[in-house]
Amino acid sequence: MQRVPNLLIASLLLGSVYASSAVAAATPLLVPQLVEVVAQKKCFQEEEQEFCAEIRIDLESTGVDWLDQALLARLAITEAESVAVPIDVPAQLQEIKQQANAWLTESYADIKEAREAEEPYFISYDHSDSIRFIAQRNHLASFKQFSYVYSGGAHGIYNTSYALFDLNTRKQLLLPDILQRFADAKLLQALRELYLENYADYAESWLSDNLAEQAQTFLTDNFVFNEQGLTFSYAPYALAPYAEGEVRLTLHYAQLQDILKPQYILDN
Repeated sequence: MQRVPNLLIASLLLGSVYASSAVAAATPLLVPQLVEVVAQKKCFQEEEQEFCAEIRIDLESTGVDWLDQALLARLAITEAESVAVPIDVPAQLQEIKQQANAWLTESYADIKEAREAEEPYFISYDHSDSIRFIAQRNHLASFKQFSYVYSGGAHGIYNTSYALFDLNTRKQLLLPDILQRFADAKLLQALRELYLENYADYAESWLSDNLAEQAQTFLTDNFVFNEQGLTFSYAPYALAPYAEGEVRLTLHYAQLQDILKPQYILDN
């Protein structure tokens, strides 16, 4: 009488093993390679000085089409005017190069006009964007993007952004994807307390008293996992003056037990 249940259990166990093996086999192992997408510079020459427009865009390509497409979408200079979205990596690369050419032509024209004016003034343009692979842990892959733009003024604007992808579901994981249900309030409190502990001098001027505005600022999708825990990154002017640079708040895994879904406690 026990033979049928035993066979059924064995069949279920074997099916589970095959399913796990299939998932593992389907998860690609990323071997990134640096790809220079754009590197152009055009200068207006004068006797003792040159005034330039320069653009540089590159990324570490993974060789996984859907993932490279997602990364390239982050490097677009402008939103596509046409409704049609590039259907493959070569088309995306071509579109970014066309956008870069248009940016360079327009920027150089601005520089030329400024230098040929009756009262010439200093002007230059710089656009830099790069994406680097950070790490892969099983089916999770993280990337870091550094962007810098200068179009006049005392200094340029820069920002570091992070992206976490699930290689099995083929999607970027956003903050709601990794949080337990109703954990937003706990996370907000933890981040606010950490900010007040490390950046108390800025809190009065840079931290809103409105809870909804605090949540909008602190609960960002700009996060990255590391050995210590989960780090949230905020651009200059978000929570501190430009001189302070980017604000980063790291919550250790011990603090995240009741906040993150169990599969995202990556401390082992």
